[in-house]
Amino acid sequence: MAGLTIVGLGPARPEMITVEARAVLQHAQDAGVRTYGLAHARDVVASIAPQLSVRSLDYLYDLEGVDRPTAYRDLAEMLVRRVQVDELDVVYLVAGSPLFINDAVLRIRDMCEQATVPLRIVHGVSFLDLILDRVYWTGWTGLQMYSAWNIARDGMALSQDAPAILFQLGEFSAGGDALDETRSVGMLEEVRDTLLKDYPSDHPVVVLYSSGRPEYRSLSKSIQLSSLADMPVPVYSNLWVPALNGPPIERRMAPESV
Repeated sequence: MAGLTIVGLGPARPEMITVEARAVLQHAQDAGVRTYGLAHARDVVASIAPQLSVRSLDYLYDLEGVDRPTAYRDLAEMLVRRVQVDELDVVYLVAGSPLFINDAVLRIRDMCEQATVPLRIVHGVSFLDLILDRVYWTGWTGLQMYSAWNIARDGMALSQDAPAILFQLGEFSAGGDALDETRSVGMLEEVRDTLLKDYPSDHPVVVLYSSGRPEYRSLSKSIQLSSLADMPVPVYSNLWVPALNGPPIERRMAPESV
Protein backbone atom coordinates (compact mmCIF):
# COMPACT_ATOMS: atom_id res chain seq x y z
CA MET A 1 0.00 0.00 0.00
CA ALA A 2 1.24 3.47 -0.87
CA GLY A 3 2.24 5.74 2.00
CA LEU A 4 3.50 9.16 2.99
CA THR A 5 6.94 9.82 4.47
CA ILE A 6 7.80 13.11 6.18
CA VAL A 7 11.54 13.71 6.30
CA GLY A 8 13.13 16.15 8.75
CA LEU A 9 16.24 17.65 7.17
CA GLY A 10 17.63 19.34 10.26
CA PRO A 11 18.39 23.08 10.55
CA ALA A 12 19.45 23.87 6.98
CA ARG A 13 22.94 22.35 6.99
CA PRO A 14 23.49 19.16 4.94
CA GLU A 15 25.92 17.71 7.49
CA MET A 16 23.12 17.68 10.09
CA ILE A 17 20.93 15.29 8.09
CA THR A 18 20.59 11.88 9.75
CA VAL A 19 21.69 8.61 8.19
CA GLU A 20 18.04 7.52 8.02
CA ALA A 21 17.03 10.69 6.16
CA ARG A 22 19.90 10.24 3.68
CA ALA A 23 18.75 6.67 3.01
CA VAL A 24 15.18 7.81 2.35
CA LEU A 25 16.40 10.53 -0.03
CA GLN A 26 18.63 8.09 -1.89
CA HIS A 27 15.76 5.61 -2.24
CA ALA A 28 13.42 8.37 -3.43
CA GLN A 29 16.00 9.35 -6.06
CA ASP A 30 16.59 5.78 -7.25
CA ALA A 31 12.91 4.80 -7.26
CA GLY A 32 11.54 8.09 -8.60
CA VAL A 33 9.31 8.62 -5.56
CA ARG A 34 7.05 11.68 -5.76
CA THR A 35 8.81 14.23 -3.53
CA TYR A 36 7.75 17.71 -2.40
CA GLY A 37 9.51 20.54 -0.57
CA LEU A 38 9.98 24.29 -0.21
CA ALA A 39 13.00 26.14 -1.62
CA HIS A 40 15.23 25.69 1.45
CA ALA A 41 14.53 21.94 1.46
CA ARG A 42 15.35 21.66 -2.22
CA ASP A 43 18.65 23.45 -1.67
CA VAL A 44 19.72 21.03 1.06
CA VAL A 45 18.64 17.92 -0.84
CA ALA A 46 20.50 19.02 -3.97
CA SER A 47 23.81 18.39 -2.23
CA ILE A 48 22.80 14.88 -1.14
CA ALA A 49 20.58 13.47 -3.90
CA PRO A 50 21.22 15.77 -6.87
CA GLN A 51 19.14 13.67 -9.26
CA LEU A 52 16.07 13.69 -7.03
CA SER A 53 13.29 15.76 -8.55
CA VAL A 54 11.68 17.76 -5.74
CA ARG A 55 8.39 19.38 -6.68
CA SER A 56 8.05 22.93 -5.45
CA LEU A 57 5.45 23.93 -2.88
CA ASP A 58 6.38 27.61 -2.94
CA TYR A 59 3.21 28.53 -4.80
CA LEU A 60 1.08 27.65 -1.77
CA TYR A 61 2.65 30.53 0.13
CA ASP A 62 2.50 33.02 -2.73
CA LEU A 63 -1.24 32.86 -3.45
CA GLU A 64 -2.81 36.26 -2.91
CA GLY A 65 -5.49 36.24 -0.22
CA VAL A 66 -4.50 32.80 1.11
CA ASP A 67 -3.30 32.84 4.71
CA ARG A 68 -0.81 30.39 6.14
CA PRO A 69 -3.35 28.14 7.95
CA THR A 70 -5.28 27.71 4.70
CA ALA A 71 -2.07 26.92 2.84
CA TYR A 72 -1.24 24.25 5.43
CA ARG A 73 -4.68 22.69 5.04
CA ASP A 74 -4.41 22.66 1.25
CA LEU A 75 -0.94 21.14 1.44
CA ALA A 76 -2.08 18.35 3.77
CA GLU A 77 -5.10 17.56 1.61
CA MET A 78 -2.98 17.45 -1.55
CA LEU A 79 -0.34 15.12 -0.10
CA VAL A 80 -2.87 12.71 1.39
CA ARG A 81 -4.84 12.70 -1.88
CA ARG A 82 -1.70 11.74 -3.82
CA VAL A 83 -1.38 8.66 -1.60
CA GLN A 84 -5.01 7.72 -1.08
CA VAL A 85 -6.46 8.51 -4.52
CA ASP A 86 -3.48 8.39 -6.86
CA GLU A 87 -1.90 5.46 -4.97
CA LEU A 88 1.56 7.04 -5.01
CA ASP A 89 4.33 6.81 -2.46
CA VAL A 90 5.04 10.40 -1.40
CA VAL A 91 7.93 12.08 0.42
CA TYR A 92 7.46 15.49 2.03
CA LEU A 93 10.63 17.36 3.04
CA VAL A 94 10.67 19.77 5.98
CA ALA A 95 13.40 21.76 7.71
CA GLY A 96 14.39 20.95 11.27
CA SER A 97 12.31 18.43 13.18
CA PRO A 98 8.91 17.53 11.67
CA LEU A 99 7.38 17.50 15.16
CA PHE A 100 8.49 20.90 16.40
CA ILE A 101 6.37 23.97 15.56
CA ASN A 102 5.13 22.70 12.21
CA ASP A 103 1.42 23.27 11.67
CA ALA A 104 1.50 21.63 8.24
CA VAL A 105 2.87 18.39 9.68
CA LEU A 106 0.31 18.52 12.48
CA ARG A 107 -2.49 18.67 9.92
CA ILE A 108 -0.93 15.91 7.82
CA ARG A 109 -0.62 13.57 10.81
CA ASP A 110 -4.23 14.12 11.79
CA MET A 111 -5.47 13.69 8.23
CA CYS A 112 -3.46 10.52 7.68
CA GLU A 113 -4.94 9.03 10.84
CA GLN A 114 -8.48 9.90 9.77
CA ALA A 115 -7.93 8.51 6.26
CA THR A 116 -5.90 5.49 7.47
CA VAL A 117 -3.02 6.51 5.21
CA PRO A 118 0.31 4.90 6.25
CA LEU A 119 2.60 7.59 7.63
CA ARG A 120 6.31 7.40 8.43
CA ILE A 121 8.14 10.23 10.18
CA VAL A 122 11.90 10.50 9.76
CA HIS A 123 13.05 12.69 12.62
CA GLY A 124 15.51 15.52 12.19
CA VAL A 125 17.63 17.81 14.33
CA SER A 126 15.50 20.67 15.69
CA PHE A 127 16.38 24.36 15.45
CA LEU A 128 16.44 24.18 19.25
CA ASP A 129 19.90 22.67 18.95
CA LEU A 130 21.15 25.83 17.24
CA ILE A 131 19.61 27.97 19.97
CA LEU A 132 21.01 25.98 22.88
CA ASP A 133 24.41 25.92 21.18
CA ARG A 134 24.72 29.68 21.83
CA VAL A 135 23.47 29.82 25.42
CA TYR A 136 24.03 27.88 28.64
CA TRP A 137 20.90 26.07 29.78
CA THR A 138 21.33 24.19 33.04
CA GLY A 139 17.89 22.58 33.09
CA TRP A 140 17.60 23.25 36.81
CA THR A 141 14.36 25.19 36.58
CA GLY A 142 12.93 23.83 33.35
CA LEU A 143 12.42 25.67 30.07
CA GLN A 144 9.51 27.68 28.71
CA MET A 145 8.78 27.77 24.97
CA TYR A 146 6.36 30.19 23.33
CA SER A 147 6.05 32.02 20.07
CA ALA A 148 6.56 35.77 20.12
CA TRP A 149 2.91 36.01 19.09
CA ASN A 150 1.86 34.14 22.25
CA ILE A 151 3.55 36.75 24.41
CA ALA A 152 2.72 39.87 22.41
CA ARG A 153 -0.84 39.11 21.34
CA ASP A 154 -2.24 36.08 23.15
CA GLY A 155 -1.77 37.36 26.67
CA MET A 156 0.47 34.51 27.81
CA ALA A 157 2.92 35.46 30.55
CA LEU A 158 6.35 34.05 31.26
CA SER A 159 7.33 32.75 34.66
CA GLN A 160 10.29 34.71 35.99
CA ASP A 161 11.59 31.54 37.64
CA ALA A 162 12.59 29.64 34.48
CA PRO A 163 14.40 30.60 31.26
CA ALA A 164 12.36 30.93 28.08
CA ILE A 165 12.76 30.64 24.34
CA LEU A 166 10.52 32.82 22.18
CA PHE A 167 10.52 31.68 18.57
CA GLN A 168 9.39 33.30 15.32
CA LEU A 169 10.46 36.58 16.83
CA GLY A 170 9.79 38.63 13.71
CA GLU A 171 6.32 37.31 12.90
CA PHE A 172 3.95 40.21 12.41
CA SER A 173 0.74 38.46 11.32
CA ALA A 174 -1.36 35.60 12.65
CA GLY A 175 -0.94 33.81 9.33
CA GLY A 176 2.83 33.77 9.60
CA ASP A 177 3.29 36.00 6.56
CA ALA A 178 6.38 37.78 7.88
CA LEU A 179 8.41 37.77 4.70
CA ASP A 180 9.60 41.38 4.98
CA GLU A 181 11.84 41.59 8.03
CA THR A 182 11.64 45.39 8.15
CA ARG A 183 8.12 44.96 9.54
CA SER A 184 9.40 42.83 12.42
CA VAL A 185 10.18 45.88 14.54
CA GLY A 186 6.52 46.30 15.46
CA MET A 187 6.37 42.78 16.88
CA LEU A 188 9.68 43.29 18.66
CA GLU A 189 8.29 46.42 20.31
CA GLU A 190 5.23 44.50 21.51
CA VAL A 191 7.33 41.65 22.89
CA ARG A 192 9.71 44.10 24.58
CA ASP A 193 6.93 46.14 26.17
CA THR A 194 5.16 43.01 27.41
CA LEU A 195 8.33 41.57 28.95
CA LEU A 196 9.21 44.91 30.56
CA LYS A 197 6.16 44.50 32.77
CA ASP A 198 7.90 41.59 34.49
CA TYR A 199 11.62 42.08 33.84
CA PRO A 200 13.95 45.07 34.40
CA SER A 201 14.99 47.08 31.36
CA ASP A 202 18.61 45.94 31.71
CA HIS A 203 17.71 42.24 31.87
CA PRO A 204 20.11 40.41 29.50
CA VAL A 205 18.53 38.55 26.58
CA VAL A 206 20.06 36.83 23.56
CA VAL A 207 18.71 37.30 20.05
CA LEU A 208 19.45 34.25 17.90
CA TYR A 209 19.10 35.02 14.22
CA SER A 210 17.95 32.52 11.62
CA SER A 211 20.63 30.40 10.04
CA GLY A 212 21.09 30.96 6.34
CA ARG A 213 23.45 31.07 3.43
CA PRO A 214 26.31 30.73 2.95
CA GLU A 215 27.31 28.96 6.17
CA TYR A 216 23.91 28.06 7.62
CA ARG A 217 24.99 28.96 11.14
CA SER A 218 22.94 30.69 13.78
CA LEU A 219 24.11 34.22 14.62
CA SER A 220 23.66 35.58 18.12
CA LYS A 221 23.69 38.90 19.94
CA SER A 222 23.44 39.59 23.67
CA ILE A 223 21.56 42.81 24.48
CA GLN A 224 19.54 44.45 27.21
CA LEU A 225 15.81 43.85 27.01
CA SER A 226 15.19 47.57 26.47
CA SER A 227 17.17 47.39 23.19
CA LEU A 228 15.16 44.53 21.69
CA ALA A 229 13.40 46.62 19.03
CA ASP A 230 16.42 48.67 17.96
CA MET A 231 16.76 46.78 14.66
CA PRO A 232 14.68 44.36 12.56
CA VAL A 233 15.24 40.59 12.59
CA PRO A 234 14.28 37.76 10.21
CA VAL A 235 10.97 36.07 11.01
CA TYR A 236 12.53 32.83 12.23
CA SER A 237 14.78 34.51 14.76
CA ASN A 238 14.52 33.50 18.40
CA LEU A 239 14.91 35.12 21.80
CA TRP A 240 16.54 33.59 24.89
CA VAL A 241 15.19 35.10 28.12
CA PRO A 242 17.07 33.96 31.25
CA ALA A 243 15.21 33.53 34.52
CA LEU A 244 15.18 36.64 36.67
CA ASN A 245 17.15 35.05 39.53
CA GLY A 246 18.37 31.91 37.83
CA PRO A 247 21.90 30.50 37.56
CA PRO A 248 24.31 33.27 36.44
CA ILE A 249 25.65 31.08 33.63
CA GLU A 250 22.25 31.14 31.93
CA ARG A 251 22.63 34.92 31.47
CA ARG A 252 25.72 34.47 29.33
CA MET A 253 25.94 33.96 25.58
CA ALA A 254 28.08 30.98 24.65
CA PRO A 255 30.76 31.28 21.97
CA GLU A 256 30.05 29.71 18.60
CA SER A 257 31.28 26.13 18.43
CA VAL A 258 34.07 25.38 15.95
